[in-house]
Parts: sequence; structure tokens; C-alpha cells
Amino acid sequence: MSRQFVLIGLEEQRYCMPIELVSGVIDSFSITKVPNSLNFVDGVANIRGEVIPVVSLKRMFNIADSGKYEEKLMNVSIQGQNIGVIVDSASNVITVDEEFLRDIPPILENGKKFFDMVASIDGTLAIVINPLGLFNEYEKEELLSLSE
Repeated sequence: MSRQFVLIGLEEQRYCMPIELVSGVIDSFSITKVPNSLNFVDGVANIRGEVIPVVSLKRMFNIADSGKYEEKLMNVSIQGQNIGVIVDSASNVITVDEEFLRDIPPILENGKKFFDMVASIDGTLAIVINPLGLFNEYEKEELLSLSE
């Protein structure tokens, strides 16, 4: 059995996200800033007529931004809510056989479960993002209020 993922780049690190949660990748977009929002929220964007909250995975994961990448916006569905996720690249859909997927070691988990597992792809590792674990209940409420 195998699973499909969208391969994502954040600076030099490779991540991936389950394909069934990604409805599109947008190259050109504009963001309206929202004052006093969560530190990883960039603002809101109008995507296909829907106003959605936009978050930065780099800020969420504490990854320094070198500024050398042209950002992309992934439209991701998390528990029925569309959220824009800013990444450096989201280019390939990959298929990974179950034998090349491993659980994240428990010592690497924190209060939120950002990551599900690690995928071995062509001899290198990519961390599988768990979109359902990106936000706690308070953060989910805050994000929902941005799209109302």
C-alpha cells in the first residue's frame, strides 16, 4: 500500500503533506494583514471568492527566512476549514510506499503534534506535516474568526 503527498520546501528542508488535504497551489496572491493576530498568521487572502486565513509555516516551525525563495500559497483543508499555508515550494506529488514511512520519534514531539512521520524519498528524508496538529483549540478559533 502507498500514500500520496505534496512535496514542500521550507528553505533547504523537505516536508510533505497528504495530497487529499491540498486543493491547490497558487503562485501569485496578495495578503491583507490583520493586526493583533497570532504571530504565525500573515493575514487573509481572497482565494476563488473565499476569504481564508493565511499562516506561515516558517514562523510556526521557527525557521529563519533567508528571503531567497518566491513563496507559494497552498490551499489546505483542515477539518473542513480552508487555510492558506505559505511555503517556499510545493511542486511535486509523490507516492511513498508504506515501507518507507516511519513514525516520528516521541522525543521530537511537543505540545502540538506538527508532524506525523518521516518519509524516505530517494534516499533522503522528508517530514510529513500533520495538518490536524498544527493548531490548538484557541488558535483554531482565532483562525475561524478571520474568515467570518
